[in-house]
Order: sequence, then C-alpha cells, then structure tokens
Amino acid sequence: MAVVVLPEIDRELRESQSLLIEVRSDDGQLPSAVAALRQALLRLTGTGPDGQPEGVAFLPPPVPLPGAQLLLVDFGALPDEQVLAVPRLLAEQLRDGGVRDAVVSLAVPGRRTDRLQEFGMAARAYLAGPVGAPFGPAPPRPPLPLLDIAVDWLHATRSPAADVAAVVLGLEKPVPARSLRPVAEAVLTTPAGATVTVVASDFATELVAASVGAAYRNGLPAATLTVAPGQGDRAEVTRRMRQLRDLIRAHAELLVWAGVDAEPDTRLVLRHDWVPRADRGRSQTDVAALADVLVPDAMWHQLLSPGHLERVGGLPEGAVGLPGGRAELTIGEPEQWLPGHPDGAAVREHGRRILAPCLVGEAQAVAMAADRLRRFGAG
Repeated sequence: MAVVVLPEIDRELRESQSLLIEVRSDDGQLPSAVAALRQALLRLTGTGPDGQPEGVAFLPPPVPLPGAQLLLVDFGALPDEQVLAVPRLLAEQLRDGGVRDAVVSLAVPGRRTDRLQEFGMAARAYLAGPVGAPFGPAPPRPPLPLLDIAVDWLHATRSPAADVAAVVLGLEKPVPARSLRPVAEAVLTTPAGATVTVVASDFATELVAASVGAAYRNGLPAATLTVAPGQGDRAEVTRRMRQLRDLIRAHAELLVWAGVDAEPDTRLVLRHDWVPRADRGRSQTDVAALADVLVPDAMWHQLLSPGHLERVGGLPEGAVGLPGGRAELTIGEPEQWLPGHPDGAAVREHGRRILAPCLVGEAQAVAMAADRLRRFGAG
C-alpha cells in the first residue's frame, strides 16, 4: 500500500498553472487529509514578478465523490519552484493525514461525459427555488428540496436497465441507484457549492438527467430536468413535456418560477440554470437573480409567482390561477414548440408578447439586480 502521485500531475504543472486533481482512496482518513492538504496548498507563498507576495489564486474546498475527493486549483502567479514541488507536497500531506493507500491523478472527463451532451431533441424543465441573499430575502441554503424533486423524478422516469451516475466538475462517476441522493447531497452541501448532475442513461440511445446547483453561495437555487428519448421520437418528447408540466404543478409551492421547453439537443445538460441559445431568434437575458419577477424567455409552459403577475397586471391571457398567488401559463400545444415545427416561431413570439413586462434587456436586468444587491446584500 502506498500513496502514488501519477507523473501526469508533474507534466501538467509544467504546462499549466491550473488543474483538477482527483485523489482516489477508500481510506476513511481521506476527507480530513484532503482538507489538510488544501490548507497546505493555501499556505504556499512566493514573490511574484512585481515583487509582491503571491499565493494560490483559486482553491475552493474539496468536492466529495464515492471513493474520491476532487480539488480544483489555480496556482496563479506562484513561482515555478513552488508549483513544481506540489507533487511531493501532495504525497507528504496525504501520508501525514493518515492515508496509507491512494492514487492522485488528473481528473479528466471521459467519453461518456461528452456523450451526455450529444443526444438529440429533448424535453427540458427549468426550476428556480426562492431567491436568497444577496438578491432576495430567502435564507441561502443548499438546494436540497430541488435535489429531492430531481432524484425522485429521475428514478420514476429512468429505464431500470440504465446506468446511473453522478457528474461533478465534468467528471462522471457510476453510482448505485440507492446511493444517488446521498452522493449528490454531499456535493451540494460542501462549501464549494458545485453543480451536480445525476444521470440515468445507456449512453447511446436515451438520456434522463437532472442538474442541481445554487450560485452565489446557495442564494440562487435552480435545477434542470432533461429527457432525450431514443431516435428523436417527437411524440415521446411531447409526452415527456406534459409529464414535466405535471411535475411542476405538483411542486409549485417550492418554486418561484419554472418552465418547460423543447430543446434541439442536450449540449447544456450539465448546466443547472437557464442559458441563452442562439437558435431562439431574439437575444435573451439571464435573469436568475430576478427569477421571482422576470422570466428568461417564452416557453410552452411556465409557473409564475406573484411578482410576475404584478408586473403583467394580473393573470395574463390563457393563465390559470394556482394556490399561493401563483399561476401557470401554457401557450399552444407542446408539439408546436418542437424544433422545426412550422408554428414554432409564432408561438414563441406570442408568448413573448404576453409576458413582455417580465422580459427585459441586459441593461435593465443588471440595474434591477444591482438594486437588489443594495437591499438584500448588506448582510
């Protein structure tokens, strides 16, 4: 038994100042030893090119995975002699921490991770939890309610024969189905606050995946749910869209906004948040910090909060009231929102007209977010 630092670490450090390190071990001392290793790396100092003291530029807390810990580090302007001594420091710190058997390597995304982003047409839901500090009044907490929704949905939707895995920082790890939630919770409750994607797939013909995370130190909890059926089955995509609508209805009290749309591909499957797409025609704005009053774009189905309804002046055309002052807005049929449908552009523009008061440009969104920072970010 030994602590082995693979030569690839040294090679990478000679070419790059940043790397993602994976420490693999079943030793029970691993978490505490890697935490101490992080502190040792943070203590590295040297004199930079300008004569000023330099330290590690970026090193968030380690992220746990089954039988492993991940460390993402950017050594910044730390002098070469300090950086090139890191492989020896890794081994020494782990041994000093009581780890007797471990392998330290680069964490490199595999082909299966790439494959997740290469499926075709998919049904996709976006979920936003209560907006917390520094942009809202909700207490910032790990997005565990969204994780519960995501994991329950994934188990109810996946094929029993599908492989189950978790993806963190681009690294895919097979996980027993019964362990999926605790593994994901361990990632989401670390101070690093990484996004976790839980996956059920054969990595060839169909995909069920949910990504959960919370930006701004748990202030902006969000999740995405994605289903890509085999062969780009359009009827199956619309069926899954209706199921996602029903899921949102069932959990409306936990959400400030949600939407269901059809996507042409799964290239954004590892994102827990809404991201603009160039194929939507009009430029869209990321409004995650304002999710309780603004929407990012028109979609087939959306859950609206009291803040949205106030901006549009009450229930918008076609909306249905829900408990808690919320409402749901469904525009057309899901088939019309599928990529390539002749009605696609028209129904999206119709939705944009209905929700126009909740759709703003980047400058206005930035100004509104800055106002919230002044109101809620002081603490």
